[in-house]
Amino acid sequence: MTFWQENYGFVKEVYDFRCSKYLEWMDNIEAIIGKVMANTQYTAKEFKIIKDTFTSLCRDLEKEGTKSWLDMMLDKLSQHSSEGEEGLSGRDKAMKAQEKKKLEAMVERHKGLMGPTMEAQSKVDHYSECYAFGDDIHPVMKVLNEQRHLSMKEIHPHNMDMCEEQIDKQEKVLRTIENQAPIYNELMKRGAKLKANPNAPSFLEREIAKLEETWKDTNEKAQQRIDLLNSTFKDWDVYEQQRQAIYAPLESLEDQFKTYKRIYDPKKGTDWLERKKKKAEEQKKIALEIYGVIKKCFTTIVGLAGEDKREFMEKDIVEIDEKRLIIERVDKTLKELTEFNEKLHKFVSTLAELRAWMMPACEKLEFITTSTDMSPEDRVKEIFDLQGQVNERLPLLEPLEAECHSLLDGKKFEEGQTNETALGHMKEYYTIKDTINELHERIEVEAGSITQDQKYFAEYLYGVKNFKPWMEEAEAVAKTPLVKPEKLEDAVALLDTVKTFESKCAENRGKLDSAAESRSKMEKLTKADNEVETLNTRWDIVKKTADERVAKITELVDTWSELQKVTDSLTQAIVAIPGANLPDVSSLESIFKQFKEVNDKKMKLLSAI
Repeated sequence: MTFWQENYGFVKEVYDFRCSKYLEWMDNIEAIIGKVMANTQYTAKEFKIIKDTFTSLCRDLEKEGTKSWLDMMLDKLSQHSSEGEEGLSGRDKAMKAQEKKKLEAMVERHKGLMGPTMEAQSKVDHYSECYAFGDDIHPVMKVLNEQRHLSMKEIHPHNMDMCEEQIDKQEKVLRTIENQAPIYNELMKRGAKLKANPNAPSFLEREIAKLEETWKDTNEKAQQRIDLLNSTFKDWDVYEQQRQAIYAPLESLEDQFKTYKRIYDPKKGTDWLERKKKKAEEQKKIALEIYGVIKKCFTTIVGLAGEDKREFMEKDIVEIDEKRLIIERVDKTLKELTEFNEKLHKFVSTLAELRAWMMPACEKLEFITTSTDMSPEDRVKEIFDLQGQVNERLPLLEPLEAECHSLLDGKKFEEGQTNETALGHMKEYYTIKDTINELHERIEVEAGSITQDQKYFAEYLYGVKNFKPWMEEAEAVAKTPLVKPEKLEDAVALLDTVKTFESKCAENRGKLDSAAESRSKMEKLTKADNEVETLNTRWDIVKKTADERVAKITELVDTWSELQKVTDSLTQAIVAIPGANLPDVSSLESIFKQFKEVNDKKMKLLSAI
């Protein structure tokens, strides 16, 4: 019996053990490659263990000795039962083929692992650096997140000291962030370098983006918070200053308000009001501008302090609002004084107008009643003219008296103010009232002594007297030949002139008709000649001339205008001939014929003027 036959069981056991170890090594290396290439977020410490394990498994990556030994032992063991015989039995051959197939499968698996293993070897070191990078950014991320939280947490400072305290805290946050800047910049450079490697894992880009976003967001939130705090602190400062400053213009308005009073001289009152309005407007503008600043600052302050503090903080605003009511009182009083001044001005102006009419009217009545040179018809006409004027003004006295008492009653005088001017206006009113009433009574007496026939005859004579001068002037115009126009514009101007003359004829005819109507109303006809009939005949002649002139000049203007249009058409047709292939001579002849006819008509009309 040979050595192999004697130790077959032991050798077979060793062979099986070595096979199982070979398979176990391949299982382990497959597992560790899966962990290396899994692209999972490990800590640097965890990945170091994976890397060390992988490195250890790759020390004898080829396993040439193991494969050779297994191959040799397989041959030896397959011959244990037929050593010394001519060859292997069929059973041994089948066993050897089976074991050989298993061994080849293991070797083939080993070869298949070489590619992934080599790839993992090429990446494991870079992955290790990337995981270390991930660990290194965590402290920075922790600091940034803490500072971001501090910059975003709710704060409600409701006075300047609290606001200043929050500013100090936020500045500390900014300094902390600033101290992280060198570390951040170094990490970003390191991350960019690692990312540039083709073997960089995908998680690296996420880590870099997360760090960059956190850094940017933290800085933004911190800056927003410090800007808000600084703005609020500034608004607090402005609020405190303006809260005190607004009292100066408001107190100035109160002092002015105490001086407001009625001025009974319209002109002086107008000047006084303008000065008061200007001064009040200046102080009002200052106060409202300051109030606007206060409200704006208060809105910012309350926005940070919180709505629950609004009621407490609004006490100062309520106090200012109460003080600010003086603006409304000033506006209302100035408006009332302005209305008073306007009414007073109108009242005094009306008195002046009445006086300006009243005195000449009195003198005129005196002249009418005493003059020996005035004709009877003129005297009657003037009496009735004055009567109409007085009757027109009498209705003004009653509302004027009511206005007088409304504006000038003694109870309306301000305390300590002299009322001589107001009393002067009242005295003037009653003087005018008495004078007009007296004038009315005298005129009624004079008018009452005139019979209705006398009145109608006076109106007739007055109408004829006023009509004659125009009649003589109109006859002179009608006898004067018209100037022949040289161009169309002159003809249009001449047409306006004759139309104006024609309208004056119609207008003055009304005066003559009115005189004739007054004569016809007389109960007892006068023996005096009726001049209206003669004047009617003269007017008819002038009116006929005026109508003829209007008709002739109108026809001339229309014909001349038509000639202008035909001339333009003829000119355009002549200008178009050189550029036309077949000129329309018949059309040109037709236009020329029309031009000749219209021109002949115009010349005929001109000769008739």
